[in-house]
Amino acid sequence: MPKLYGLIFTFLALLLYASPAQAGKLLFWRFESANNRLVFNTDSRVQPTAQLIPDPTRVVIDLPGITLGRPTVNQSIGGKVSGIRVAQFDSYTTRLVIQLAPGYTVDPQQVKVRGISPTQWTVDLPTPQFVSQPTNPNQPPPTGSPQSRFPAPRSSQGNNNFQITQNGFFIRTERNGSNGSISPKRSEDGKTIILSLPGAVFPNELNGQTLAVNQYGVGDITFSQASGNPQITLEIAPDSPDWQASYSRLGGLVLFPRGGIRATENLTAPPSTGTPLSTLSPKNSSNSISRFSGATINSLDLVNNSRQLIVQADRPVRARGNWNRLSGTYEIRIENAQLSEGLKGPQLGRSSPIYQLRIRQEQGNIVIIEAKPAVGTRFGQFSQPRSDLLSLEVNSSFGSRNPISSYPGSTYPRTSYPSTPNSGSSSGVAINIPPPANSNSYPTDSYPTNRPPVKGQRLVFIDPGHGGKDPGAIGQGGIQEKDVIFPISQYVAQYLQQQGIQTMMARTGDYFVSLKGRTDMANRAGADLFVSIHANSMGVERPDINGLEVYYFGDRGLADAIHRSILRTVNVGDRRVRKARFYVLRNSRMPSTLVEVGFVTGYDDAAKLTNPTYQRQMAQAIARGIIEYMQQNRL
Repeated sequence: MPKLYGLIFTFLALLLYASPAQAGKLLFWRFESANNRLVFNTDSRVQPTAQLIPDPTRVVIDLPGITLGRPTVNQSIGGKVSGIRVAQFDSYTTRLVIQLAPGYTVDPQQVKVRGISPTQWTVDLPTPQFVSQPTNPNQPPPTGSPQSRFPAPRSSQGNNNFQITQNGFFIRTERNGSNGSISPKRSEDGKTIILSLPGAVFPNELNGQTLAVNQYGVGDITFSQASGNPQITLEIAPDSPDWQASYSRLGGLVLFPRGGIRATENLTAPPSTGTPLSTLSPKNSSNSISRFSGATINSLDLVNNSRQLIVQADRPVRARGNWNRLSGTYEIRIENAQLSEGLKGPQLGRSSPIYQLRIRQEQGNIVIIEAKPAVGTRFGQFSQPRSDLLSLEVNSSFGSRNPISSYPGSTYPRTSYPSTPNSGSSSGVAINIPPPANSNSYPTDSYPTNRPPVKGQRLVFIDPGHGGKDPGAIGQGGIQEKDVIFPISQYVAQYLQQQGIQTMMARTGDYFVSLKGRTDMANRAGADLFVSIHANSMGVERPDINGLEVYYFGDRGLADAIHRSILRTVNVGDRRVRKARFYVLRNSRMPSTLVEVGFVTGYDDAAKLTNPTYQRQMAQAIARGIIEYMQQNRL
């Protein structure tokens, strides 16, 4: 079983931890021009988030739970990095911005954010590349820029919205659709791929434009938003692999070839009628591929009656595994490795102990495997029985089992792996930030799961709204309600459990549960309280509407207690306690409430609701309100 690093809170500690006065501070920062490196220290543990934002290009690093304690700081640097800005983004977040000079950009996969310790971090930039003329034609490029000029695409700002990366292409979008609705179709002659993207919105600068790419076997790429049916058309070489797409959590669309960029290394782009976007050649050249001396990951399998996930390589590998609490997945990171073209893996059926399994190739010869347990499953020990073999223990019940330390010598069945490399990843946009290896502030235990309730003990039923095929409300930047409220619900359950209160969740993963199924589950379990957690919507055309709403149907006591608790410690607008005939409130047999933690369509609320620190503070406030109600009513 994984070692538990979570802190055990008393009720008083919960109160103190949620107080804004306990936020950490940014103590020190500097930019080392010679190394293109930003260094910063905080006085408390922090897990930064980072993203690359175009037009103009800048690397943005957010420090959740950290305050600046001073006015905004601007420092001029000069050269390819024009300056650094440090400011208080909101009351919970300090933001550091590395501003590149006009016309320059960096590959986000080459930006390295490393934790020397939980309070000491560095941000290393690759050498910025000059990709377009500055917006101001009278402004010369900074000292040290290349003498050659890459001709601009047909849209003068096209390369601010379209980037060539080491893994494919990144396209900025005004609004994302859902990954499940993306539909690629290849023409009969094999020379064209049309990607239909229902729900997506392109920037005006891209709509109706054709850009000449001439990279990775792709000649032209055309963007169309006509008749509400957004499409991307790729003119490709006849022997090009199929291309696919995935929305990035940071906002935007990633295009990548099936089988990875290696599958395009010997392709020649078809004739292009557009103006060349750039003459940069792929960094993964055939020479670099031929010199690769690391391990190749050949297969993933569930063995020993599905009690063990095995990763097989062709030679010795180095890897580490840890829990990502926010996503509810176990991540295995394999250094100096690449994916086999014929990668094999298990078929995950309805009864599989693994709900979801993803594998992707990241820049720098790193393979990432993400496994999400099914309901009633916990992962145990991660080990390396052999130098070329990795093992993750899979427990289909909560009883302890002896670690499996030997690998069966017999062969095992192999079936086609259901996901291709890079599937679902935000490669080329997301800036990967692993937590410091010596940090105990990033728990490695799994998220709260449902155990059979113990009679005679208090039981609170937590209902994370929506899930699976039902994303709930779609908000600013394409964020989905189900993704916002699930971590909040997990934290509520965790905090209540730390106070000795049993919890049961309507769902413990991203899957659909009907309204009747939710109330039936709570009623059968004999729960003492029912708390449904949602995020609100007023439509993206009303970003000015923000705030908290708490609903009840019968007794409003629980709603009032949670409402008071949230307003005491969370910076959120108040839209009052309201009465409503929601199904889950009318059909639950115990005191119940429905908490709308904010508006995903609201400009202010959306920024907060995607902030992990804010999610924890909201969850703690909800948990405190539940505890206060139980104490007042002697439950």
